[in-house]
Amino acid sequence: MDIHRHKTQKKSAMESEHPVTDETFKILLEDSAREAYMRPWHRIERGLRLNRLRIFVEDVAPQYSMTREEKDNFFIYLQKALDKKLLNTLKVVLYNQETQRITTIKGLELSRLPDGSIKWAFTTKKPRVEGVGTRKKKKDDVFSVSTDVPEKLAKIEETNM
Repeated sequence: MDIHRHKTQKKSAMESEHPVTDETFKILLEDSAREAYMRPWHRIERGLRLNRLRIFVEDVAPQYSMTREEKDNFFIYLQKALDKKLLNTLKVVLYNQETQRITTIKGLELSRLPDGSIKWAFTTKKPRVEGVGTRKKKKDDVFSVSTDVPEKLAKIEETNM
């Protein structure tokens, strides 16, 4: 009987068609990172969402002329809102998959007060006006902060004061 007859043959990993090098590994990681941001908002992991929220804060900051401290506090507020699951749905966060940026956060209200400080909060409902029945809300009834329409932001600031 042959001694080598029942031996398992091992194939080395280096015999594959594409040898694994540092460069191919780096390319693989970069491709998977690019794909991660191309997913819909509700499919992105928490760490990547925080990255997108940080970019959103940087995009919104010039419109409200925020200082570094105000930007940091605003980001912490959005981070806590994410932890409370206020920013999990597609209805609240409008995320553009092509540009990989948040365009609007519905219900988020930002305004600069007369004393120079900035205030932000999520508004869920508009105060009821007496005499109005139960009709469907219009889209204009909910406040939102957007990165691309400055006219809409001016409208929000005017209605708050």
